This record gives sequence, structure tokens and C-alpha cells, in this order.
Amino acid sequence: MTVAAAACWCAPAAAQAAPAESGAGAQAPCLPGAVTSDDHAVASQLRPAMNGRRLGGSVNGRSIACARAIVAAVKARGLAPRAAVIAVTTAIAESTLHNHAVVYDHDSLGLFQQRPSQGWGRPDQLLDVEYATNAFLSSMLRKYPGDTWMRGDIGAICQRVQRSAYPAAYSPEAHDAELIVAQLWDRPAAPGLSSAPAAATGPFQRALIAAGTQLGTLEGRHEVALTDWNGDGRPDLLVVKGSPTVTGRTEVRIMDGATDFTSLLLDRPTALGATDDRHAYSFADWNGDKRPDLVVVQRSGTASGKAEISVLDGATAYRQVLLQTATALPATDGNHRFTATDWNGDNRPDLVVTRVSGAAGGRMEVQVLDGASTFQKHLLPVTVTAEPASTDHRVIVTDLNNDRHPDLVVVEESGTVEGKTRLRALDGASNLQRKLLEADTAPGATTHLDMLITDWNDDKRPDLMMIQKTGTASGRSELVILDGR
Repeated sequence: MTVAAAACWCAPAAAQAAPAESGAGAQAPCLPGAVTSDDHAVASQLRPAMNGRRLGGSVNGRSIACARAIVAAVKARGLAPRAAVIAVTTAIAESTLHNHAVVYDHDSLGLFQQRPSQGWGRPDQLLDVEYATNAFLSSMLRKYPGDTWMRGDIGAICQRVQRSAYPAAYSPEAHDAELIVAQLWDRPAAPGLSSAPAAATGPFQRALIAAGTQLGTLEGRHEVALTDWNGDGRPDLLVVKGSPTVTGRTEVRIMDGATDFTSLLLDRPTALGATDDRHAYSFADWNGDKRPDLVVVQRSGTASGKAEISVLDGATAYRQVLLQTATALPATDGNHRFTATDWNGDNRPDLVVTRVSGAAGGRMEVQVLDGASTFQKHLLPVTVTAEPASTDHRVIVTDLNNDRHPDLVVVEESGTVEGKTRLRALDGASNLQRKLLEADTAPGATTHLDMLITDWNDDKRPDLMMIQKTGTASGRSELVILDGR
């Protein structure tokens, strides 16, 4: 699955100004090529029944071509037709389905009259109907989690997303939008735009959000994590760069989850010098102050001949060291993965060590070191799991089923465009001897993506974040979150 096609800047919109004047000024085409004869036929068929204030009987082939592009983007997200009705209602009210390429009020552009100054995207992006529609949908999904947008007044939903100075502008256009979407939903997709068949059911089939961050491409070694940095109840994106850095130190950047990762919460060097491939990073609250601390494991090359741990204080933006110690674990190699998490419920982060390859039995092995003993004792001795050894699979430690026991999630990535990414989870409460989950994501190649798990929409179900750090069309890091329901 590539992220670029669905990426959007999804900051909360500022209040929109007056709807743009219809039919005036320069317009960007909504689709490659000319408006089709089918577009003109649909317009002619619908015109007698259209009664909205903005579009109504003036609907034409160009209007339908732009609506068709919106519908295609909605279907590509795997959303229900009502999402298309909401989006088309908004576009009728805002622009009369004209993709305005010149500014009429403030800096609003495009079908949805989105404003670059308010974080919706660059001007050229807002004229790309697929991008603009995805920006609108991502904001709607954030403000209406758990499919709550499937009920309620359509005009009120449009207004909450757009935050318009004219809140009454939307409802009168919903009737026309419903007619248009009903005609277009089962017709062929717009040329040049992706389309999806009937939405797949099950976990990890539907995108909750597709977003571009304000980070550039993350070339070189950057590790990413999700945790609530600022205590607002939303997962934030933390990026650790060990080397090379301008400061010569390990650096941390944090993007605000409440703005769909479009604003920066922190960007600074830490108290730790440069780190490299011998180091692994994790975040956990070590000292109980409800701020995530940075746990850095040096797996080899230490003076003690053991794996060593440094914990940097989140409350000081990682400028103070809380702990530096050798552990009971001998020096390890690159086949070992490290996660700091509270394994035994004593409110101290423990160290989960997963050996993904190289064990004699050909299986993944897990052991847990006790944080309360500053990692000198084992909570879980070396335990052989049912998972075959593989350096190609990612491992994520998280409480998948909300039983207060961290579980082990193995992500088997797809190497082909037609393939699917498979997730298998082992139950921490059974010391990883029982399978909790086996599920495939929507199709798409994912070997180039980083994987994280979070409850993005607060429905107590784990969602899957995929991050593309390089090679995006926007030149920035992009991400998509798949719904775990």
C-alpha cells in the first residue's frame, strides 16, 4: 500500500468565507481530458429534479465531471456513499462544483474552498480533486470517529468540517448531492483516478486518515513511535534520529496528532550523543510523571560487555538522563528487537527482547527484563513462540486486546503490489502461547513502510499506521491509518 495517493494536510480548517461565485474566473479541470458525453447525459437527466440554491438547474457536464472525481476518491477510501453525499454537498455549497484556480475570498481554492494558510495544503494540491477530497474526508473522519458521520444532519456535518461563516449554506444542497451521487456511484471511475470495488469488511481494510506530515523525507536512520506526548489524549508521532545530525547528538522531533501531524510539538537534540545501528529506541513513562521518556538500548559495543540502557527524561525534553545501566542481557546482535513497556503491571517499564532470527529452534524467542530491578532480573525467561524466525517481519509489542497485558504482534509485510500485509498477534496473558489475531490488510506493497499500532479513533480497537518516510510524490513523509474494526 502506498501512501502518496491518499496523503493530505489535515489541519483543522479555519472558518470559510463566503462561498465562491459560480462560473467565474479560471478553473482547473477536475479530470484529465475533456468532459465526457456521459457527464453531459447525467446532467441532462438530473436537471429537472435539481432544486438547490447554488447549483440546481444549472448543473452541466463539467459539474458532473467534478462530482465524479469526488465520488471516485471516496470509493478509493472504502467509504460508504453517504461520505460522497457529504463531500459533494460541501463542494456544491462552497464552489458550485467549480475547481476555482484563483482566489475569491481570503486564500480559498478548489472545489472545497480550502485555505493553504489554514493547513489544508499547498495551492497546487488543493486544485487536485483527489487530494482535496481526501483532505476533506480525513477531517470528517477525525471529527466523527467510529462512523458517526453515517447519521445526523448532512449540513451540520459539512459545517463542522468546514467551520464556515455561513453554516446554513450546506443543508439546501444535500438533495442535489444525493441525486448526483445516486447516479454516479455505480458508474465507471473517473479517468486517471483510483477506484475501489465494494468496500472490504474486517479489520485493516478501511483508511481512517491519510495525511502528509510537515516533516521532509526521513532519509537515513530515523525511528518512529506513537505516544501521547502532550497529554491531550491523541497519539503524537515521535521521530528519533541517531546520526548523522547537525548537533552531533541524538535528536527527537514530535508531530502533533491533534492536527493530523501537521504541526511540530518538539524539535531538539537530547542529552545523548550520536547513536547508530547498535542502538534501539522506545518510549515509556519511566518515572511516573505521565510524560513519555526515551529508552535507548545499546545492544553491543559496550564497556560492560552487556546490553546497556539509557533513559532520558521526557519532562525535560530529553535533556536530562534518568538512568544509565548495564542490563542482565549479554551483548546481542541485529536479530534482537527491544520494546520498553510495563509487562507485569507494576507501573515500571520493563524491557521486552524479541529474537526474530538465529535461535536454534528456528522460532522467534521472547524474554522480559524487570524494570523494577533496573533490568537485572527476568520477569519472563527465554520463551519460544510459535512464530517462525524471520528478519523480514516486524514485531510490535502492544496491548492489543485491552487486558493490561502487552501482546506480541508480528507484521508479515507484502513484497508485491497484489499482496496483503498479514498481522498475527500472540497473547501476552498466556506468555505468548496463544494466538489472539490473524488478519490481512487491504492489498498493497508495504515492504518500504514503517508500521505502528495505535487506537487512533478511540474505539478501543487497535488501528494500524503505515508510514512512508521516503519516495513520496509530495517530498514529505506520508502516512495512512487503517481501521482495526
